[in-house]
Amino acid sequence: MPKRDYAPALAVAALIAAVVCALLGGCAAQPTLRPLCPPLVAYTPQEQAALARELRTHPDLTEVPLFLTDYANERKELRAACPP
Repeated sequence: MPKRDYAPALAVAALIAAVVCALLGGCAAQPTLRPLCPPLVAYTPQEQAALARELRTHPDLTEVPLFLTDYANERKELRAACPP
C-alpha cells in the first residue's frame, strides 16, 4: 500500500479550526469600553471672578479670551463624555 501524504488535509483542518475558533470568540461577552477621562480641575467661584477681573483690566489681551472659550468648550465636552 502506498504512503499517503496527510499534510494538505491537516493544513485545511487547522485552517477550519482557526476560523471556527475566531468566529466563536465573537460570541464571548464583550468588555464595556469607557473612555479614559482626565480629571477636571475644579475652580471656585472666587477664582473664576478673579480671572474675569484680570481679563477686564487688560483689554489688550485679545487671544486669551479665545483660548479660554476653547478651554471651556473642551471641559463641557469632557463632562458630557465622562460622567462621574
